[in-house]
Amino acid sequence: MISLFGRSKKDEARKKAQAEYEEARDADPASRAGHALTIRAGARAKAHVDKTFITGAEKAVVYDEMRAIAIVKGEEKPEPPKASEYQVIKSVNGELLTYLPLPYAERIFKLGMRYQTIDITAEQAVELVQQVADQISLELQLKEPFVALEFLREELKQASGESGSGEDGQDDGSSGR
Repeated sequence: MISLFGRSKKDEARKKAQAEYEEARDADPASRAGHALTIRAGARAKAHVDKTFITGAEKAVVYDEMRAIAIVKGEEKPEPPKASEYQVIKSVNGELLTYLPLPYAERIFKLGMRYQTIDITAEQAVELVQQVADQISLELQLKEPFVALEFLREELKQASGESGSGEDGQDDGSSGR
């Protein structure tokens, strides 16, 4: 009985998340209420994109390990992991279920997997995921596209700053030690 109740509640949350995305997508961003919906949907989509990318990267590691074990044992290779159009994200009000149409989620998930398996560079991952984020932003009628993968952009910025020279181009003495 408990599992049925839990399943029903999960289905209800999924329907609500999808309805909120679609309501924001179809809203008039020129109206005050529509603008608020699109802003909230954009923030949720941004968190969803980042989490889907990370999930893809994490599942790539597990999948590669399972595939390697299957090959060694002479067993059939496992099915590759799949993306979900739903993600649980943290918000100021606690955890929240978000929705992103599956074609977007699949593209981002696969890019996370490709990044983890070094099929694409961090720079390529940022560029390709941002292209998807731009499409989502356009669909949600956001005034400005949201910036995807800020955590990876920050890592890239730090890595380029650790090349041994400070912002002024002078050696900061941190290299070679």
